[in-house]
Amino acid sequence: MVIPSLFTGAGALTTQQTAISVIANNIANANTTSFKSSRVHFSEETSNLLTPASSPSSSRGGTNPNQVGTGMRVSDISPLFTQGSLKNTGLATDLAISGQGFFVVSSPMLDDESTINNPQFTRDGHFAIDKVGNLVSADGSRVLGATIYNSSDGRIKDLDGYSNISYFMNQKVGELATPSYLPNDGIGGNPPVPSPTITHVTGSPPVFQANKIAEISVRGGLVDQNSAVDTTTNGDITISRREDGKLMFTFDNANAGTAASIFSVAVDTTQQVLDSVTTFDMINDLGNKIQIRIRLEPGIPSLEDIFSNVDYDTISTSSDSIVFSGSSATTQSGTRITMADQDLELISASDLMKLVSPIKIPNFFYTQKTSTELETGGFTIASNGAISIFGPASDELKLGRILVANFKNPNGLMNDGGNKYRESSNSGFAAISVIDGPFNRNAPSLSGASIVSGSLESSNVNLANEFAELISFQRGLQANSRVISTSDEILQTLINL
Repeated sequence: MVIPSLFTGAGALTTQQTAISVIANNIANANTTSFKSSRVHFSEETSNLLTPASSPSSSRGGTNPNQVGTGMRVSDISPLFTQGSLKNTGLATDLAISGQGFFVVSSPMLDDESTINNPQFTRDGHFAIDKVGNLVSADGSRVLGATIYNSSDGRIKDLDGYSNISYFMNQKVGELATPSYLPNDGIGGNPPVPSPTITHVTGSPPVFQANKIAEISVRGGLVDQNSAVDTTTNGDITISRREDGKLMFTFDNANAGTAASIFSVAVDTTQQVLDSVTTFDMINDLGNKIQIRIRLEPGIPSLEDIFSNVDYDTISTSSDSIVFSGSSATTQSGTRITMADQDLELISASDLMKLVSPIKIPNFFYTQKTSTELETGGFTIASNGAISIFGPASDELKLGRILVANFKNPNGLMNDGGNKYRESSNSGFAAISVIDGPFNRNAPSLSGASIVSGSLESSNVNLANEFAELISFQRGLQANSRVISTSDEILQTLINL
């Protein structure tokens, strides 16, 4: 003897208990950093067909089907990836993501620092520095970034495969163990420092300080992929002064002297240069762009220290100039980019992944200058995830940027516990990039996202809503238990007949 309502009530009772378990977990994590609350969706179970529908005929009307439902079931338990409020902590290693995205961390058991197999993803930015300088989460997982400085050997990383590059000077960075940096004398792989042609118009004679600069190069097709201007055809670089006091860099491609061949950029040299590699976009009259790159020695705060006494004469409306000849024997073409922070916004997503490694804050860092080793005095993390370390005299080196991942369907992520997630078959592949970096088509853009240093994201649990839901589910559970009691009474009546 079976009464369907008995099992309908029992099944609904179990479902309501599942819903209360979800609410209980939400409430338990109301103060958990970056916790995302979950919500439960119900759907009706299948129905038993008592009588089917019938079509109308000439003698009688149609009838509807008679069905009795068999209860309810949980159709979906999904996390709510809404933004939690940001709480200020004042610790530089505490990070919060404002907007979409997840931090990318490696397994705490991962020994090989060069791989990111099976990464995990988290919104919890409660990080710290371990004894060897790794930026790690509370369980020891290492935070991953696109690093442009290799702390193990003191070299600035580079990428290959970029065409149309012409080097007028390119000094390599020395080894960490033996910081005997190669001089620019043409011996040991470095080209000699070129001797520019100097034109003196007014004031003191211009001076080129070769010992304060490590690289000058121009490259086409990097900032403007459509133009792909060939900059390896013996063009000249001219440094002069504009009437407004800005230093002018001009590149004449192939020395053609046309609107299409002349690229220029004016630089305000009153501003200090902080990055070890500084890049500027040079534009011609047609709107095409190429890039000029200047790599400074440490402690050199201004381009004026390298190209000094370049003056503008208001009477003759002409300027002193320093010219590097593209046809010089010291000029060479190549395909490698010495990485700068700005390049992370220009390179491809696949090249970005070549720079991925755990983030490490070194106690000392090396730069281009001969036998120079600077002690790390502090570090900062910018809103785009750029990590800068500073020496005792405010010497700055950009280490790289923190990686951020996004997904087409973040609700499909598997919760690994510990505020971490991993990909599932329905989340989509992780689109890993850096803020303002290359767009990864595997997921929506990270545009608008930013990293807030010194803050943590709070749980997005709304306790008022959770208690309201709890009361609703509790009443549902009580009502279904009443259905079971009533069904039991009917059975008891039948037995007593």
